[in-house]
Amino acid sequence: MEIDEVLSKMKSPRDIRPEIMWRQGILQIHITRACDMACTGCTQGSNLAGKPVLMTPDQFEESCESLMDCPPPHFKPYWGVVGVFGGNPTVHPDFEEICRRMQRIVPFEQRGLWSNNLRGYGKLCRETFNPEYSNLNVHMNRAAYDEIKRDWPESHPKGLQDSRHSPPWVAMQDMEDLTDDDRWNLVANCDINQLWSAIICVFRGELRAFFCEVAGAQSMLHQNEPDYPDTGLPVTPGWWNQSMKPFEAQVRKHCFACGIPLKGEGDFAVTGTTEFVSKTHEEIYKLKHKNSKNIKIVTKLSEMGRKLERATDYCENGLIDIKKLPKLVDSIKT
Repeated sequence: MEIDEVLSKMKSPRDIRPEIMWRQGILQIHITRACDMACTGCTQGSNLAGKPVLMTPDQFEESCESLMDCPPPHFKPYWGVVGVFGGNPTVHPDFEEICRRMQRIVPFEQRGLWSNNLRGYGKLCRETFNPEYSNLNVHMNRAAYDEIKRDWPESHPKGLQDSRHSPPWVAMQDMEDLTDDDRWNLVANCDINQLWSAIICVFRGELRAFFCEVAGAQSMLHQNEPDYPDTGLPVTPGWWNQSMKPFEAQVRKHCFACGIPLKGEGDFAVTGTTEFVSKTHEEIYKLKHKNSKNIKIVTKLSEMGRKLERATDYCENGLIDIKKLPKLVDSIKT
């Protein structure tokens, strides 16, 4: 499959998602990967050691304005959910200021929060974020669940039972039993690209935009490698309102380095004991809780367990009706 054919099947940040998705589009602003948890297979590497990046309030404001303040010839502001994303955003030392700036720039109905623990910020979150478009997965933390129910009663916390993500750090390019045609077909039908979110994040101190949240995560986690390329787009007003063609370099660099399209079974997020990774990401995969889990180096698809229907259980938190998802994914594949 040629790259132009692949790009034609993919969705850019400006493309409308299916009607069952929240506002038919989600775009994340990643303010830190710091988190009070260390879930297995975290797409943002919050389970890994190393100093997490912190987006400054000024950078956050610039990110919001790039979505809402669009110059000619487009003018149109971003219509989808604008998510404050991590890690756990409430861990950010400037979380309160970030909320205030979001209140000023982004309409209430579009504001979403991705958090596992509000950590005393329930009142602020209630006045800042739309509870209908916020993903509050407590990852089995009953105290966090009770806090959300008490301080933000309109919201919909979930996660008292464990969940799993397909291993994102098993690179398709490392799998011995795949051809490049296999890989491109998987890329063209990726759950995250078809159903989920683009991202704004900080790479080497600068704001960068990516068509995919995992592409951004790869860049942030590998940014200390001198030869690692900067594939992110500058965060300028209206950057999101483009076709996939300007994101081609990101697709070429990051998609084969990703494991999400493989839909491997992996392990449970909280109670799981095995982290799956492959050669491409082996050097960055240093766990922040070293003695709690084992790392398994994968070279073949069969080493990840059964294939799942969808790569990420958290996708259900962006759906209007989870029952329609399997049918939707089948329609994408065909």
